[in-house]
Order: sequence, then structure tokens, then C-alpha cells
Amino acid sequence: MPTNLVQAEIAANRFGLGAGPGELAEIAQDPRGWVLAQIDAAERAPLIDPLATLPSTVTYLEHFERFRRDHAAARRRMSEAPTEDEPRQSLPTLLERFGAMKQAEIQARGRQQCLSPFPVLERWVMFWSNHFTVSADRGGVQLLPGAFEREAIRPYVSGSFSAMLLSVEQHPAMLLYLDNAASVGPDSPLARNAGGGASARRLGLNENLAREILELHTLGVDGPYQQQDVVELARATTGWRTRLELPPSAEAPALGPYGSLFHGAAHQGGERELMGRRFPAGGARQGRDMLRFVAGQEATATFVATKLARHFVADDPPSELVSALASTFQRENGRLAALFRTLFSHPQAWQPQALKFRRPQEYLVALYRALGKAPTPDGSDWGQQLRLLGQPPFLAGAPAGWSDDANDWIGADALNKRLLVAQRHAGDASGEPMELAQQSLGPRLRETTAVALSQAPRTQGLAMVLASPEFQWR
Repeated sequence: MPTNLVQAEIAANRFGLGAGPGELAEIAQDPRGWVLAQIDAAERAPLIDPLATLPSTVTYLEHFERFRRDHAAARRRMSEAPTEDEPRQSLPTLLERFGAMKQAEIQARGRQQCLSPFPVLERWVMFWSNHFTVSADRGGVQLLPGAFEREAIRPYVSGSFSAMLLSVEQHPAMLLYLDNAASVGPDSPLARNAGGGASARRLGLNENLAREILELHTLGVDGPYQQQDVVELARATTGWRTRLELPPSAEAPALGPYGSLFHGAAHQGGERELMGRRFPAGGARQGRDMLRFVAGQEATATFVATKLARHFVADDPPSELVSALASTFQRENGRLAALFRTLFSHPQAWQPQALKFRRPQEYLVALYRALGKAPTPDGSDWGQQLRLLGQPPFLAGAPAGWSDDANDWIGADALNKRLLVAQRHAGDASGEPMELAQQSLGPRLRETTAVALSQAPRTQGLAMVLASPEFQWR
């Protein structure tokens, strides 16, 4: 088998999002060059319509603020002893008010992943979006994960890790998701002026954001920090909130460009110490300086390097690859374009055997790309299929994000659902099974699969390709 075709299959499937019709032959002209060139396209890579025209976080926050005001006004009206002529009316739920907006985000993101001419770059975005997970699991966060990915992840994928870290931790989606928007310094002016009673008891320090920054975003669960470091970082980020937590008349300087604010009255002032380093008082700057500090730690380099190697190469990542990535991280001050090149240039990343099992999202994108399809802009098919496969869009079950371990995805029920999806699409597909296999799998197509395809009816054969182990492993 020609070496370039083997490497083309690895480039398209292991590093990208699956091969579309004719792509393997194109990639085979220069597989490594095709992969490495994609990080250089980060600033000019197009956003596929309608992703490019979706609302910003600021607009979504305005929608949610209006929703809360409408509900409050309706509750007041309903409490005024309705008569039989004016019965109580049910209030619209979040899903009823914003379901179409959420669906548009899901469909647009699916189209971007299926149609982008830069699939390795899309995988890179997917990795960082999962690393800095925001889940649409409640309240004001429900509309925000898509905008968060567009605003806080995509613009930074070829920049520095530190810049991305600052962007995501100050974004309204993260502040709301990890409850930092309600975190108040115990000795802050807001807490001191609250007096006693129930309202005062609701005010207090919330450590969620600080803990996940250290445990999941930078140093790792076994990183060189103590509980007191979590507390100190939580104190430094008090007052990082959104417009939703402030009364309409309150003024606060912007914390970022997407609707987050620094509410000085809720901030715990004073000097802080984090992992032996002292940080002077300085309002919002203190928390930012702490983030830059942890972003540059050796433990952060190792943690990020391990996650990258695990996601792209193997559940048990090669130590040599992890070391190379960690060294690049430190040498290049966390420059993500340099990490990209180290990862996709390393010989251990190009081993021919398939070492990773596709997560549902990756599987569905690869299936669509293989068939030359994309989700419709105005449908609900994409989200429905992802929910069936076990990875509902923007709904990771925990701040750690979706697992990269094959054992969390392989099971009889999960595989059966993939077969159901494959059969559904095979029924609508054109072409012949062997052609689809050669176009999507290339040299990975096993002889036993090829023999079975030659003996199967066309629709059944197409489904066999899309549900085959060769297609599900990358």
C-alpha cells in the first residue's frame, strides 16, 4: 500500500473529521503538509453559514434578561387574585421561549464541522471547547455555549494558552456555568452592607470556578496546589460576574467584550498568595495575574500535553509524545500553534494502527462527511441523532467535559444505536458500498470487510461500511 495513502487516511480520520468523497487522493499528495497548513489558516478559516450570523453572547444575555423581567411581571399580575374571567395563564418555559435559538446553534455548529475545508482545525477547536467545557444545563447558560465557543475559543486557537485561559474564564458563559457570578467576598462592601437575615446568608464565596481552573483547566487534579490556593484564587475572582446579577442602575467596568463585568463591591480586596507567589491587591487585575501565573506552570504544560496526546493519539498516550508536547509548551510559552505543529509532526502520532474510538460527535461528523452531506440549517436532525448516540450537543454532564476513553463509549447499546444511524443514512445514500469504503477508509479497509461488502445488497453494504470497526476507530 502506498505510504502516502496510509498517511492520508491517518490525516483525514485520526486528526481530521473523516474523509469526504475524493479527499484521500487529494490529501495523499502531501499528508503532513495538509495537516500542518491548517493551523496557519486559523485566522482566515471561513465560518459556514449560518454560524457566521448567529447572535453574540451580549444579545443572548439581553434575551434572557428580558425573559426574567417578563416572568417577574407575569407572576406579579397572577398574584393579584385572578377572576374567573381572567384565569391564570401558564408562563412560557425557557425551552418554549428559546428552543428555536438553541436549535439554530446546534445545527449551525454541525454544518461547520461537516462542511469546513479545514477539518483538522475544527478538531482543534472541538478539543479546546471540551477542555474548557461549558454545559447548557440550566438558566442563563442555556443559550451561551455556542457563542462561547465562537467568542472565547475560536479566536485563540493559534495564539497562547494564557490568552485563551483569560478569555474563557472571564466569559459570561463560564462565570454563570460555574456559579462565579454569585460569588461574593466575605469582607467585601456588598457583604458588609447586607446586614443579617436570609439575603446576607445567600452571599458568600463560591469556589467552583477557582477549583475547576486549577483542577481541570491548568494544573490537573494532582497538580501542585492546596485547598488554600483554591480559596485564594476564588477570593481574587470575586466580583467577576455578568449584567444579570446587577440591578439595572448599577455601573461596573467591563471584564471582557461579551457582557461580563467587574463588580468591585462584591470583590474581596487585599493581597493574595497562590502556590507561594504573592499577588498585590488590584481589583480584576489580581485574578488575571493569577491566571497568567498558573498558565505558565510546568504542571500545566504536562497536563495539557497529556490531554492532547490522549485525545488525538491513544487512550494511554506515548510518554515520548507527551514529553515533546510539554517541552514545546514551556519553550514556546504555551503558544498553541507550536503545540499543533509538535503534535502533528511527531512520528508517534502517525503510527498506522487505529488507536482511538470515535466519540459520537466525531462519528456522526465523519459519517456525514463520508456521504458528502451536512445537517440542514433549519432542522432538528443533528441534535436528535447526537442525543440518540449519547452525546447531546452542549450538554456534557460535568465540567470535566466528554471523556476521551474508549471504555466510556463502547457498549452493546451504543454500538447498536450507531448501526441504527448508519442504516438510516444508508437508505438515503447513493453510490456503491465498495466505493464508499475506498473513499472513506482507504487502506484501512480490511479484506474480511471487503468480502462481506461484495456479497451484501447495496443499502445493507453501505450501512456495513458506516458501522464497521474500521469506520468507528481512527
